[in-house]
Amino acid sequence: MCRRYKFVYEYLGLILDPKLTMHLATTEAIRRAAHGQSVTQAVSYSLRYDKKRSQLTPTQSLGLWKSAVLPHFLQNLRYIQSTIDVTKLQTSLNLSLARALHVYGDHTALLADVGVPPLNLIQYTHLAQFHFRLTKAHSDTLPATLFKTFNKPLALNNLHPSTLDYRIRNSLHKLHIDPLVDPLPHMITLPQKCRERAYRNILRTTISTLWRMKLLNPAPLHLPHNDCRKTSYIHIARDVLHRRDLFKHAQYLRSHLDQLPLLRFRTQATSYIPSHLHLFNNHTYTPYDLAPLAFPSRSWVMNPTPFYTVPTLPPAILSLTRALCRFDLCC
Repeated sequence: MCRRYKFVYEYLGLILDPKLTMHLATTEAIRRAAHGQSVTQAVSYSLRYDKKRSQLTPTQSLGLWKSAVLPHFLQNLRYIQSTIDVTKLQTSLNLSLARALHVYGDHTALLADVGVPPLNLIQYTHLAQFHFRLTKAHSDTLPATLFKTFNKPLALNNLHPSTLDYRIRNSLHKLHIDPLVDPLPHMITLPQKCRERAYRNILRTTISTLWRMKLLNPAPLHLPHNDCRKTSYIHIARDVLHRRDLFKHAQYLRSHLDQLPLLRFRTQATSYIPSHLHLFNNHTYTPYDLAPLAFPSRSWVMNPTPFYTVPTLPPAILSLTRALCRFDLCC
C-alpha cells in the first residue's frame, strides 16, 4: 500500500522522498528509535520503584533495548545510501545505548562489550544477505527476476555509488565473497530458511573478524601511550576482543557479579574516572589502568599509571583461555 502526503511517500512503513535519497527514512528511523527508547525507560523506571521486583541488570536492560530500540536502526539499513545518514544513525544509536544502560563512556568500548557492531559493517551483512536471497535462496521469485534483469554486468568502478547494485557488489567485495559461487553448496537440499540462517552465521563471523582487525590495528602493543581512550580500552580488553562472535556481549556480562561497575570502568565512564582534566586541551593525558584489587571478588579500581597492566595469570591458564575464546567457549 502506498500513500502520498504532498511530496512524501510511505510504503510498508518505509518513508520515501521523491528523489529516493532516504534522508526521510533516516529521520523516521531515529524518531521511532526515540519512541522505543522512551518505552524502555518507562519499563526500567517502573521496575526500579516496584517493591515486588528488583531493578533491571545491565544484561536485562540490554535485552530490552535490543528488542525495542535496535530493530528501528536495522530495519531499513540496507536502503540507506549516504554515509552521512549512516553516521547519524550510528550517533543516535550510541546515545540511545548509553542512556539505556546508564553508561556514559567511550562508545567504541561500550559497543564492543555489549556486542553491537558498527552500523556500516551491519549494512554489509544486510546487503550480502539480500543478494543471497535474490540469487541463491529465492531465485524464482519476481524480485529475483527483476534483479537479474536490471543487474548490469559492469565493473564496480563504472557503477554509480547511489545505486543498489553498487552497494551490494561493494559489500560483497568488502566481505571477500564471490557473487558467482554458492557459499553453501553442501546445504543445497536443506530448506531455504536453514540456508539463510547458516549464511547469516557465516557473515557474522566475517564481520566479527573485520571489526576485530579494525579495533586492534590502531593500537599496536608497542605503542601503549597513545593519547586515546579507545586505545586504552583496546589494551585493557585485548583478550576479550578475540572472542569468536563479537555480536555477543562479553563474558563478564553473563555473570551476576558487579556488571554495571565493571561495564562503567571498562568503558571509562565519565562519572567513574577519578580525574577529567584530560578532557581539556591544555592538559596532558594520563592513561588509566584497570587493576584488580581482589580477583575472586572481581572488584576493580581505576588507577592513573604511566603504563598498562592486566591481571597476571599463570601461562597455562592464559593459554587455555585464549584457545577457548576462539571457539566462543569462554569469552
